[in-house]
Amino acid sequence: MHEDDERARGFWEEHHHVAEDPDFWMAHPLGRAAINRRVSGDPNVWPLDAFGAYVRRRFPLGLSLGCGLGNLERAVRRMDLCAAIEGVDASEASLAEAREKASEEGLGGITYRRANLNSMALPRRRYDAVFFHQSLHHVRSVEKLLGRVARALRPDGVLFLDEWTGPSRTEWTPDALARPRSLYVALPADWRKTPALQPPVQIYDPSECVRSSAILPAVRRLFDVAEERPYGGHLVSVLLPQLERDRIPPADLERLIRDWLAEEDADLASEPSRSWYTVLVARPRRGWRASRGRLATAAFRMRQAASYRVPTVLRILAGRHQPGARDA
Repeated sequence: MHEDDERARGFWEEHHHVAEDPDFWMAHPLGRAAINRRVSGDPNVWPLDAFGAYVRRRFPLGLSLGCGLGNLERAVRRMDLCAAIEGVDASEASLAEAREKASEEGLGGITYRRANLNSMALPRRRYDAVFFHQSLHHVRSVEKLLGRVARALRPDGVLFLDEWTGPSRTEWTPDALARPRSLYVALPADWRKTPALQPPVQIYDPSECVRSSAILPAVRRLFDVAEERPYGGHLVSVLLPQLERDRIPPADLERLIRDWLAEEDADLASEPSRSWYTVLVARPRRGWRASRGRLATAAFRMRQAASYRVPTVLRILAGRHQPGARDA
């Protein structure tokens, strides 16, 4: 197993409840209403419900990759969107809780198994729907996994993705944080956890945003995107976790969040590419178009491999390579 995969698995074994953190903008009522509205057009209709209304079918078998605590699978079964669904995650602690919660609700048709999403194999043409919900941005081998997903879907199968698609963890330049930083430093000092805004990356989880900016290009090479809804988060998701919320009067906090969401709405209207979160529905390409997508993906992976292997070889030849050091 890759060293970072084992470290990430260990992090999630101990911190599998991090997804329920109330500082996440998705957990705040104003943030959730904005997400729902931006995706479905209705602040009360969640993206998964909108997906069910869009496809208007019941899938015999679904697959949830990076299932965590099992929220998506339970929702899918409550909706009867899938007759059965398999959940896969690297954290056994998460899977144990997911199984327990499904049992408590009396929900059948859900099975779970542990696997590493960077290296797992998938059977061909087995699934009718594959779901990623805030999990693919933790995958290093984005192109390899999506290629396997495309082959694992049946001819009329569907991919549903709800993801952070913003900068990867190594891409946080001053320009990337310029706008949220300007809003942050304008706040009273005692409302801020730190003097300067920090990049929104969990430093103890090496899988966090590991190659998130590669997700949309990879999907577009291998799938036909039927619906794509960027839904912002490029301000509120960064700012909210870095506030000392107990020190901010509730009315002031609500005003801040509403103002930031309004700025995001304006950005989405004028330049949707600014969004750092995306919901999309896609179908795998077939025939010659699928072959072309696989060739383009293989060429990309070769260029990517060369970009870090060649410098390593040059360092070795020059006698400057340190054994055991991480290669960029």
